[in-house]
Amino acid sequence: MLGLNNVQIIGNLGGTPEMKFVNNNDHVVNFSVAVNERWKNRSGESQERTTWLRIVAFNGIGQICADYLKTGDAVFVEGRLQIREYEDKDHVERTSVEVVASKVRFLGRANNGGDEQRPAPGRPRAHAGPRSTAAANVNQAGVEDPPF
Repeated sequence: MLGLNNVQIIGNLGGTPEMKFVNNNDHVVNFSVAVNERWKNRSGESQERTTWLRIVAFNGIGQICADYLKTGDAVFVEGRLQIREYEDKDHVERTSVEVVASKVRFLGRANNGGDEQRPAPGRPRAHAGPRSTAAANVNQAGVEDPPF
């Protein structure tokens, strides 16, 4: 029987996406997303917890994330959970839990000023540049999702 490994999160970027190049022209983009939870405990007091998730996006989807996402932006990320084991520079075994993104949707901008280069969700850009499709809904293949 086949299994299912699917993760969906909504949160805010903890920093500007970082792009690294691998295998000549391929690239990988890493960024973190903070997911906040709020609830009331048995005493009725409000509680809050923030979980930080590491996101990995490759090639087309990664390029668009690197081009348009900034610290604090709200995003929806869908992908698969990946657990990697590696040895750090001090030869210590480490484990990394990551979400490998297959879809990223831009939900809104942080109030960091008037950077109008990035498209607003649901709105086309005012000018037609090299990438004339909206970057708000892009899937793994780099194809824009239908608007429904």
